[in-house]
Amino acid sequence: MALQVYQRYEIVFLSQHPLGPKLSHTAVAKAVHCDVKTVKRWLKRWKQSKDLIDAPRSGRPRAATPKQDQQVVALAEQQTFVT
Repeated sequence: MALQVYQRYEIVFLSQHPLGPKLSHTAVAKAVHCDVKTVKRWLKRWKQSKDLIDAPRSGRPRAATPKQDQQVVALAEQQTFVT
């Protein structure tokens, strides 16, 4: 299960923030209820980019063009019996 953004910031705060308790990776993992590998991964990302949001994911490109989308909507509005 992916961690929510606030949990990622908890990891950074608990282990590295100047005002935080500077816990070990194991202690942070227990506090946030995740695996130690997850803690290490997010701390590495924080050190590299100072960012903890989700990275863009690759996916299939759109199959229809915006014009085709408009045509489908127009057809559906004209012929309400078509499903």
